[in-house]
Amino acid sequence: MTAGYLRLYSSILRYGSYFAAAWGALFIRRWIKRHRERVAQSWPIAEGVILSGSVSRIRRTSHFHATLNYTYFVQECRTGKYVQECSLEANADEFVRLMKDKRVRIRYKQSNPGKSLLEQSVVEQILLLAPRIE
Repeated sequence: MTAGYLRLYSSILRYGSYFAAAWGALFIRRWIKRHRERVAQSWPIAEGVILSGSVSRIRRTSHFHATLNYTYFVQECRTGKYVQECSLEANADEFVRLMKDKRVRIRYKQSNPGKSLLEQSVVEQILLLAPRIE
């Protein structure tokens, strides 16, 4: 083999491993999110409100995180956050804009009310009902 082919194979292997690691990390995050939602199905529900949101780029990828901050009341005022992955920054910004100030159902752990979860199905329902301006 020539040196050119060795460099080519080395580059393919190196960049392929970066690509695989990035997608592996995204897969693991998604699996953890689904697992947490399954665990929380038996938790009680409290009324909550989305207070704010922010958008940030996911390191080493072209995707973005849209993070929602919410509040709910169980014995005292509590807060939590929900993170949605988006492929485009414009979609993440629109997601945050549509969700801000919305009333939502929050699941919380009865033995530790500070531990909470905003379910993806609740978010999807709000997005389906949101008016679209074009």
